[in-house]
Amino acid sequence: MNNNRGATLVELMIAMIIILIVSIGFFSWLSTVTRMNLSIERNNTAYAMANDVADRLQRMNDNSLIQPRSGSSRCVGFDVSANLRGCNTAATPPLTCTGGTPQVPLSSNATGLTILTNPNVTSGTLYLYDNNLCAGQMWSDCRGSLTAASNINTANGNIDHPNAISSAYDSINPIRSYKGTTYYAVWSVAYMPCNAGTNTDRRKIFITVYWIDPEPTATTAAAALSGAAIKSVSLVADKTIGAET
Repeated sequence: MNNNRGATLVELMIAMIIILIVSIGFFSWLSTVTRMNLSIERNNTAYAMANDVADRLQRMNDNSLIQPRSGSSRCVGFDVSANLRGCNTAATPPLTCTGGTPQVPLSSNATGLTILTNPNVTSGTLYLYDNNLCAGQMWSDCRGSLTAASNINTANGNIDHPNAISSAYDSINPIRSYKGTTYYAVWSVAYMPCNAGTNTDRRKIFITVYWIDPEPTATTAAAALSGAAIKSVSLVADKTIGAET
């Protein structure tokens, strides 16, 4: 009898160990699936926001708004392989509108960010950061607060919006929150093709929506990047000036 009870106890211990191992594996798998689903949801939310921004820009009645900022005109075009490139000549800076051919790669890094809309072109610098200052507000009401907090900067001079001066895009809120994550939209406008310079009615609109993972609580843009990563999605939209007039 004692031997049987001993064998039963050993079997029980083995069964518990097996259950423990299986449980650890299951919860590890569940955690991985949860993280993947969250990543997919955030990417889908960002793409939806980017498409909404693109649609609003394309539908603007005042076509004069859909152009690069004064003094920052840039041009892009398609190379022989049908890849979109920035225009350049040997004697001028990248993305020039004074001639040249499409040869400057627009990809900034492996995340897909472009040199036109990368919100973090300088280490430790973030182009736009909210810190919940815009919670429940329209962009026209909160951009002044962000300026006062130094949470809009010019880390990337190619970004046309958001900025602290122009109210031209006040109808398009570049900061939106969903399920505890804040999403930021920035965009840049370029003329095309290269040989047309700025005397063209065709535009390419580069849009990036990014978020910070994990969601920061820091009060400044620089501090928000400490121990965090920028995640983003980008797309390119077309606009023909004069098409709606």
